[in-house]
Amino acid sequence: LGFAVLQTLTASGAAVWLWGAFLDRYEHDPGRVRMAMGAILLAVTAVEALLAAHGLVFKWFVLLSLLANVWGGLDALLRYPAAHPIESFFTAKQCGLLGAKTLALAACVAAARRHGQLLFFLLPGLTWGLPLLYLMALPLDTAEQVAKDDAYDVDLALRVWQLAVCPAERRGCIASCRGWWYRGLHVASERSPLARLAICVASPAHRR
Repeated sequence: LGFAVLQTLTASGAAVWLWGAFLDRYEHDPGRVRMAMGAILLAVTAVEALLAAHGLVFKWFVLLSLLANVWGGLDALLRYPAAHPIESFFTAKQCGLLGAKTLALAACVAAARRHGQLLFFLLPGLTWGLPLLYLMALPLDTAEQVAKDDAYDVDLALRVWQLAVCPAERRGCIASCRGWWYRGLHVASERSPLARLAICVASPAHRR
């Protein structure tokens, strides 16, 4: 157990150092930071699914984790870099989901006989890792701790409800996704001749 604790502390320290170096370079680029955290969240979700597929955690843990990762993690990323006061619903929700996920994984560790040390090693990364990286990524300048638009600083559950009942919201969402997609294609075509050729072949409208 002592070796597992040492491994956990070493890996956690290395991850924090690498993330700090990344933020030093891209601290004023919230889009890139958001993409990096999204990739980490996706990786965490994939690891949890693999643990469930191999029978190392309870099946219900994956469902709870998915709720925490989507309603908690994804919601925080979509609203980044907006800061929220400690008494806000956002903070209470994040703490509640984090606490529930921690207790659930602790139950998995307690029930595991052969792989308890592995789960103990993964505990910080699967539960507290992304919240810690998110707090580190928040800008120090309060002027930068705001969402790009007030429409972005809305709870994910409310967004989904608005998309379900409001046609105007759906049209706006489709337009935003289309704009994001075209911007991505433009960046890819500017950086890679091969990507430019593939885009031109697939979509004559993008030929110049």
